[in-house]
Amino acid sequence: MHRIPFIVVDVFSATAFKGNPLAVVDTRDAQLTDTQMKLLTRQFNLSETTFFFPPESSGADFKLRSFLPDGREVFGAGHNILGVWWYLAHAQILDLSAPHRIDDETRGEEFTFHQELGGEVTPVKITRHKAIQVGHHRVMVSMRQAKPHAHAIHPDPAALALSIGLSAADIGFTPESELGVLAASLQPQVMSTSTTRHLLVPLSSIEALNLADVRRHKLLEQLKAVDDKAYGLFSFAPVPAAGNGNKTFQARFFSPSMSSEDPATGSAAGSLSAYLYEHGVLKLDSRNSGRITVYQGLRVGRECNIVVELTLRGNGDGTMEVDIIGTGVQVTNGRIVVPDDSTVF
Repeated sequence: MHRIPFIVVDVFSATAFKGNPLAVVDTRDAQLTDTQMKLLTRQFNLSETTFFFPPESSGADFKLRSFLPDGREVFGAGHNILGVWWYLAHAQILDLSAPHRIDDETRGEEFTFHQELGGEVTPVKITRHKAIQVGHHRVMVSMRQAKPHAHAIHPDPAALALSIGLSAADIGFTPESELGVLAASLQPQVMSTSTTRHLLVPLSSIEALNLADVRRHKLLEQLKAVDDKAYGLFSFAPVPAAGNGNKTFQARFFSPSMSSEDPATGSAAGSLSAYLYEHGVLKLDSRNSGRITVYQGLRVGRECNIVVELTLRGNGDGTMEVDIIGTGVQVTNGRIVVPDDSTVF
């Protein structure tokens, strides 16, 4: 029976069993059909499984395809893509012999590669820190997401709050918080930095965030009420006095397509940066850039750390570029049987 290599990476953490698990399948020497990839994804039964291949498009280093356990192919650039690039660098599959930039202050070496995903070729930045030991933030990946888009505002925030076990007063930041002056303008809204849309729900406190009780059928009703293309609900609250120089938030993500809470959702964190900028919460520096830090997965014991950088480009035309930044750690590897293509998915 033909077997191919796989790896499981915990993404957005340098500590094993604390990141968001991703199955990565090396298909450089295999010709898999869509059915075979879907069967393998269902077998791993993680939130996503990503396959990497030789590129088909000019200028790309690798082609990537990513699937959910239900067979749906996804094109968002979140943990499913960042984790693959972390592994490619960590396993020395990438050529890291000639950095295009060296930061003398941090001793970080920067490399740029290009991925083919959904028919588009986009850049990925790899940073390798020489001064830090292997396995502890030695490799960081910075990945460009699609241009952010704002969609519908939820028509009934009070009903939304009740559906997740909270009150209307829990929606938005409180006047007493550091960001409370903007509370009135922060409403639940659908945002996207990919083909996947998420309903972003600002909450008043970490306590409210932890009390949220999201039920699948009620969540589906609320998503349909605002946008029938919305994939999930991303609730977040400000972390007071985080001390890392970035605006810092704690978040939770739920989707009707997932059996449990998602430990880290890069596509939603990227959307959050654009949402906060549009509402005046995220301020830009002299380089027209601003960063946020998102802690996610704490309620499920995962403790993921996602950094998002938003940059305003162009000559005042307001073009936003969103990059998510994170690391990973390998927890296992092996070989898996290639399923029979005639098997019904």
